[in-house]
Amino acid sequence: MADQQADVKIRIVKKKGSHGGAHGGAWKVAYADFVTAMMAFFLLMWLLNSADKNTKAGIAGMFQDPNFFNTQRGKEILANYGKGILPGGRGMAPGPDGSRDTTPAAERERQALQSTANAIQGAFNNDELLKVFKDQIHLDFTDEGLRIQIQDKANQALFDSGSAKLKPYTLSILQEIARELGKLPNHVVIGGHTDSQQYPNNAYTNWELSSDRANAARRVMVSAPHGLRPDQVRRVTGYADTMPVEGLDPKDARNRRISIVVLSSAGEAAETQRQKAQPSVPVGQIPKGAPRP
Repeated sequence: MADQQADVKIRIVKKKGSHGGAHGGAWKVAYADFVTAMMAFFLLMWLLNSADKNTKAGIAGMFQDPNFFNTQRGKEILANYGKGILPGGRGMAPGPDGSRDTTPAAERERQALQSTANAIQGAFNNDELLKVFKDQIHLDFTDEGLRIQIQDKANQALFDSGSAKLKPYTLSILQEIARELGKLPNHVVIGGHTDSQQYPNNAYTNWELSSDRANAARRVMVSAPHGLRPDQVRRVTGYADTMPVEGLDPKDARNRRISIVVLSSAGEAAETQRQKAQPSVPVGQIPKGAPRP
């Protein structure tokens, strides 16, 4: 029939799966992370290439020991090379808000030594066992650093007479001092002193006695719990009776003493210079009149 409606054909088209995984934005995030990491890597390489050997030594030391910058070597690096890697850099200098420590390194060291001196004085003033010996402990500052002197008294000697054997209470005195000094990065110098009373023969003199006593003190301070580190002792010396206490008779018992000097940075530099080995010159090559090395 003419008026009969034409057949309507319905066509169903199936769409294929999208390519969102390949053409989405996730890859951009990964690429951005990669570029950022590469920028950081090349910046690190550039900074390390710009750093001198002292700065690199400081960085390496910090990774090996978190307390590296509290050691003597670390302090030297900070004091001399702590201005940053780049020219004009501020390094560890204070920021605009003043949040960093502005105290010079020498003054910070002086404050640390003064705090140690105060702690030692406090121990001998407050501890009931140590209070008896407080008038035998003398502390002062010299060009070398903090000096601690432990003196004999006429009725209270540090050692057996004519011997390097320590009295039991001398062990307690040295151990207490060692505990405080062991907290510092500074080196120490230990000296032994005698009065002018001489031995009747030359087989064993005040030189041997003072040296033996200084070394006995070193052994106690190094073996004390939390005491001196073995490499913290820079020098042990016997002075015999050559350095009596000013104002005292050379035979006075107070000349018999142990001196412990905590070296400051300046004292350490002077000590290094004194101990620096000089090149030897054969005797035949020394010009006439020239002082021998």
